[in-house]
Amino acid sequence: MSFLKQLLTPFVEFEEDKKKQPAQVNKPAANPTPPTTPAKSAASPVSPAIPPADENAQHPLINGSAPVVNTPTQVPTYAPGGTLTGSLPEHEQYFERLIDEANAKNPLFQGTDYKEFVDSKVDIDDIQDEAIKYRTAYNILKSTGLTKEKLLSTGQEYLNLIGRDLNAFQSAHSQQYQKEVRQKEQLIQKKAEELQALTQKINALKAEINQVTQDINITKDKLNTTKNSFLLAGEKKQKEIQTELQKIAQYF
Repeated sequence: MSFLKQLLTPFVEFEEDKKKQPAQVNKPAANPTPPTTPAKSAASPVSPAIPPADENAQHPLINGSAPVVNTPTQVPTYAPGGTLTGSLPEHEQYFERLIDEANAKNPLFQGTDYKEFVDSKVDIDDIQDEAIKYRTAYNILKSTGLTKEKLLSTGQEYLNLIGRDLNAFQSAHSQQYQKEVRQKEQLIQKKAEELQALTQKINALKAEINQVTQDINITKDKLNTTKNSFLLAGEKKQKEIQTELQKIAQYF
């Protein structure tokens, strides 16, 4: 049961509450708003810059300390340009848990704050006019100590909370990328350079083989020409002598 419904229960009977007892409020009573950390710009609550790799960077999703939640398997879908079209359910649930835990444990969010305000609007979804819905939820929660200043300041603190978590994730992810991807990329680059050197060596050896083959063919041609010419000359001289010997035998 939301915070707003708990406030209205003594006066309004909700249909779903007819079947069950109303839950108790888990949050502490409203306290004066504690000092907030410097707010980030509302126009850019999340820094897009990827922090440099930090060998000591930690994040529960990277280091395996986040609780395991069974969620329906969803295959990531990508636009034609290769951009992810939507976040995965487990990551959306991670930030829901992050806000819930901060809301329950962090003294900065004691009492009624931005989260209770947003959750309370669910109970008045039948109000179509958005402005009336916002004012109704705010006016009811004012009795718990909620002020516009606290609503805005705690909302900004939730933005800051998510921003810090995103930065921590990017640092840990960068470190993981360096260990699991960059080293292998460097190994591939080294192997590619070795392959290029071997390819150049093979091409050089091929060129040398071709040159030596040409030299062998030229030498073989010269040697064969000399051999054949010499044999022909010897046979020719033998025939001349034989002819002379025949004539001598004939005439003497």
